[in-house]
Amino acid sequence: MLQGPKTTARKVLLVVYGTMLLLSVALITWIHTGQLKTLKSQAYARMGGVTGTLSAQLDGGRVQRLLTKYDSQGMLINNTQDAWYYILHETLRKSAEANGFEEPLYVLGFDRVKAELQFVVTSEVTPVLRKPFSDPASSAIIEYLKADRIDAQRGVWGNDVVSFDAVRNDRGAITAVVYTRLPLNVLVNAANAKLRRNIGVAAVVFLIVGFFLFRSIGSMVQREEDARNHWQQRHEGISDSIAYAGKIQDALIPRAERYREMFSDHFVLNKPKDVVSGDFHWYHRISENECLVAAADCTGHGLPGAMMAAIGCSLLNELVVQHPHKDPAELLALLNERMVQALNQNGQRIGAGDGMDVALCRVDRTQREVLFAGAFRPLYWMHDGQLTVINGDRKPIGGSQHDPKRKFAVHRVAYHPGDRLYLFSDGYVDQFGGPDRKKFMSARFNDMLVANHHLPMAKQAEVLERAFLDWKGANEQVDDICVLGLVV
Repeated sequence: MLQGPKTTARKVLLVVYGTMLLLSVALITWIHTGQLKTLKSQAYARMGGVTGTLSAQLDGGRVQRLLTKYDSQGMLINNTQDAWYYILHETLRKSAEANGFEEPLYVLGFDRVKAELQFVVTSEVTPVLRKPFSDPASSAIIEYLKADRIDAQRGVWGNDVVSFDAVRNDRGAITAVVYTRLPLNVLVNAANAKLRRNIGVAAVVFLIVGFFLFRSIGSMVQREEDARNHWQQRHEGISDSIAYAGKIQDALIPRAERYREMFSDHFVLNKPKDVVSGDFHWYHRISENECLVAAADCTGHGLPGAMMAAIGCSLLNELVVQHPHKDPAELLALLNERMVQALNQNGQRIGAGDGMDVALCRVDRTQREVLFAGAFRPLYWMHDGQLTVINGDRKPIGGSQHDPKRKFAVHRVAYHPGDRLYLFSDGYVDQFGGPDRKKFMSARFNDMLVANHHLPMAKQAEVLERAFLDWKGANEQVDDICVLGLVV
């Protein structure tokens, strides 16, 4: 009689243990499937980031000139034979090395006379110009080029994970694609390695759990598990909310490619402290030769900052439609009024400090003139290697209101073609780091712009990002960062 309860408890524990074992097998199988999908997604993101960046950097005009100059296979025998080819080859080679690609990067073009896809440039040592390109993805690439599409393509063709993006000339016409691939079995092997590791970890854990389970502490384990699941679900819910907020913010902020409409070259360096940012850049085309550009720094970062950025971006979009002919100073005054109304700031609440700092420019290509107004943010103008700092007013947009009708000064700049404009938030110069853990400071930032102003804007962005990461080191990023560079 005394053995009954013990036997029943043991049977219950065995049932629980067996059920956990079966569930774990199912879970490991599900995780294995998910890990393979995750590895594919990571490969898409990594490869797509490289081909997307290269598509913006490579000169499609040079690709056209190469295909015109060398009309048959074998005419180009080494990478240094042609300067145009060498520049394109070096760009691919350096990108492949920097990103640790084992597979080469290619630029592929379509010969409409022969109706075949051909190699143009490769990151490999030996040129293969005009050699036919045969791959399971060939048909998709040919259709992509014929359709004159500009959207990025990622997917699995045959036994390879493939990524390719359009390469355009200075008129925006697609001349080729930049292409890379990764054998699918590399991802499968990596997923299998994680599967074996998970099985080993699960076996050890079950031995330990079984020991303690049969020592009659199942109830305590269950309580701990319930608590862990509860917090995990809350964390996942918060993470999902932040990720969705990031999608909304991406929809509000213009894509970097839009600056090509008005500017011969540009870069956008956007590094949120968290998933979403309180800093944003903004662009609105008024007419064929006029546009508005801005860089703004909102109060806070993360979700609070992103909410402020959404309000600021939305207000700018509304105001420029309602008042397309007003100068930047007038627009900032209206923006301040609308921000005060939106946040219910009445000038008497001392703690109502939510607002934003913003640099706003109106660029007129016909008059070759830039009108600038700033709220605690400057405009940097680079002409013939000389940097001019044009400071905005020391007044924020919104925030604690001491003057309900704020006025801002407008500055006029007569620019020359090829001059550079820089708008940015204060996150870059306020970053702590270096050997003494001090701020980066504006003087060091200014020196970097002067020293590298001759570089293409994409290269300038790389220099700025590399310098920031080197300065930050292991320190935490203190604020959101947004730097906008434009060649007028």
